[in-house]
Amino acid sequence: MSAQDNIQTAKDMYAAVKTGDSAAVLECCAENVQVVLDIAAGEIPWSGKYEGHAGLGAEQHLMAEHLQIDALEQLDFLASETKVAVVNKCEMTVKKNGQKVSLPRFVHIMTFDAASKIIHICQCYDPTDLVAALRQ
Repeated sequence: MSAQDNIQTAKDMYAAVKTGDSAAVLECCAENVQVVLDIAAGEIPWSGKYEGHAGLGAEQHLMAEHLQIDALEQLDFLASETKVAVVNKCEMTVKKNGQKVSLPRFVHIMTFDAASKIIHICQCYDPTDLVAALRQ
């Protein structure tokens, strides 16, 4: 598949996330997808490594226990034949205290298999404000 096919899969995944369609999110991912969220490990409750569809679902559920996503906007898609980096802007609310957090540059880096299914996801962002809000 092409870089454009991978970008479309990423766009489909974000559309599914925004509507809460977890089955459609999983459809965008290979059965053996790996999600590596190692930013602020020990501070952010959903940090960790997750394997497969069950792991991705567990990560999404754990994150949803702690955060409400108020806005998630894709600003740019940068692609090669096997990877897509997506620059996002994310606005969220920490559920336990109502604290608002903005991540103006939140990057997902996704790796794709030959069928344009996501096989690996990681993130890059400055966690300072999120960690401070979670500590309150």
